[in-house]
Amino acid sequence: MQTLNAVYLAYLDCLNHQAFDDLGAFVDDDVEHNGRPFGLSGYRDMLVKDFVDIPDLRFEAEILVSDATRIAARLPFNCTPKATFMDLPVNGRRVQFCEHVFYEFEHREIRRVWSVIDKAAIERQLA
Repeated sequence: MQTLNAVYLAYLDCLNHQAFDDLGAFVDDDVEHNGRPFGLSGYRDMLVKDFVDIPDLRFEAEILVSDATRIAARLPFNCTPKATFMDLPVNGRRVQFCEHVFYEFEHREIRRVWSVIDKAAIERQLA
């Protein structure tokens, strides 16, 4: 059986290949994001939009900590959002920022996600 870390890294690989039809292998049908019930289809739609808005988006885990049912990760990004991102006028400028994200798994699928993006880092680069 794969470790939870291996499952998570395979999930990131799925995202990076934009293999959205395969998300069900990693994400629970009733997934929640930041306390909101998204369901698998809503979660998929969010990720598809992320890649439309940021074509060079790439998910890599810089820090990965886990226990039996949870993962915490620091995901650094170096990308060029096409227009407004997090209500900021990025408009194709390259920006660097991190996402700090926590996942809770049930039956080895992502059931809950809590995510915080370092918006202040983007604001400093645009100033």
